[in-house]
Amino acid sequence: MRDSKPISRQLCSELVFISRTDRSGRPAILGNLEEIGEWCVEILTDSSLPRAATVRIVSKTHQLDGVVENCRRDQSLGFFVKVKLAPQSRWSEQWFTPKHLLQLWSGTQPKVSTLKTASGY
Repeated sequence: MRDSKPISRQLCSELVFISRTDRSGRPAILGNLEEIGEWCVEILTDSSLPRAATVRIVSKTHQLDGVVENCRRDQSLGFFVKVKLAPQSRWSEQWFTPKHLLQLWSGTQPKVSTLKTASGY
């Protein structure tokens, strides 16, 4: 049986700058913080960032560090950059609340049992 894990998806909208920390001399890219979670964020930008690039995300009041997990292009909107946050940048609503934060759903995943365990046979 798996343990129940809290599920929380937070949509938001806040302008941020994202810059690569593994390459100096490159200008920061303006983006919009679209989604934030305890261990990852997603930012919409006009430019792509390579997978595994180390980055810093800076808002007016906070900064987060992490590694690019994925960058996918949307034909109409731009690039959605998914960043896995570094342990020291683990997000909590208590220390940083982006503008226009919207929690879509929160709860727990259902506990799953094998058929044998559930039926008792």
